[in-house]
Amino acid sequence: MTGYKFSGTVQRCLAAAKFAGVKVELENVNWGDAKRDQLKTNSQTGTFPYLKTPHGTLSEAYAICKYFANNYNQALFGSDEFQKAQVNQWVEFAHNEINRYNKTLLYPIFGFGEYNKEDSDASMKELKEWLKVLNNHLKGKDFVVGDNYTLADLELFLYLKSYFQMVFPEEIRKNVFPNVTSWLTKLAAHPFIVESYGRTLLCKVPQKPAKVEAKKEEPKKKEEQKKKEEPKKTEKPSAGGDDEEKSSKKKPNPLDLLPPPTLVLDEFKREFLNSKDKPAVLVDFWTKFNEKDYSLWWMKYDKLPSEGKILFRTKNSMGFFLQKLDSFRKYSFAAHGIYGNEGDYDIRGVWMWRGSEIPEEVRFNRISDDFN
Repeated sequence: MTGYKFSGTVQRCLAAAKFAGVKVELENVNWGDAKRDQLKTNSQTGTFPYLKTPHGTLSEAYAICKYFANNYNQALFGSDEFQKAQVNQWVEFAHNEINRYNKTLLYPIFGFGEYNKEDSDASMKELKEWLKVLNNHLKGKDFVVGDNYTLADLELFLYLKSYFQMVFPEEIRKNVFPNVTSWLTKLAAHPFIVESYGRTLLCKVPQKPAKVEAKKEEPKKKEEQKKKEEPKKTEKPSAGGDDEEKSSKKKPNPLDLLPPPTLVLDEFKREFLNSKDKPAVLVDFWTKFNEKDYSLWWMKYDKLPSEGKILFRTKNSMGFFLQKLDSFRKYSFAAHGIYGNEGDYDIRGVWMWRGSEIPEEVRFNRISDDFN
């Protein structure tokens, strides 16, 4: 299977594979990876993850989950025809009734959309009503359908997990839908779920939406009107013509002007990432490393007292930083990650890049003043 290892869709497929009893090898493709567009052509729907099977390539996460169930453990669909229908019923309930509130309740927390209190309150009220329905169904039950876990449990867990981690504190979990809470916490502790998703830490305090600035349309319109009213200034053509103007805009990257390095970075990356004996590759690396070609840096995020408390927000901070440096990957190689425990996380890494100074790409996108 090919996809990003921290993606919820990939984790969803890995969980289904474990419950189905099939071993799956994952080819991890990070967001922003240069080979991502090339690999995407292997997917019929142009999406990740996709699975290579003896019958061909299959994409779309739930289709992959159903493939595992069909071919390796049909009990995941239920034990008889009626249970199969019930499994489909609760899967559709998860997809249609639970998942629909992500945009108003979860996206603003991650900063993916603008927070609207009226929409958020309405969504929260509706979601609680749907969970009361599920809560009544789960009364006295350990599983959504039958006497064992099915795709109904796995799909409901996928869509409920984030709500329980970010918007439902303990008071609501215990008082409004205690049966759902008991079912979810039991499933979250299952070894297959822990191996696939990691630990599920339940919400203590509802997470506040990230600040998203609203678009200011009026000033923009006024500015456009002002430009229309201003008389156009006659611009004098430069002596060099259009070609000179274009060339002046495309300034070469200073790192491209350095002498060719002894260590060819792309070749080293390819060898290191594909090798099963990475220590041996690193031994060869030090024989080719030249401090005139590359420099090594230790980088640490200088966090505020309020930061580093919550894992997903810390991941967002690191992700935004790395995303902005995507064009810089051709000049660099790094081990960068999050370290620590809940309530006290640090973002730090070791970087190697061309040249001996802090390049412009990093200087204007620093997450820290701690460069050594």
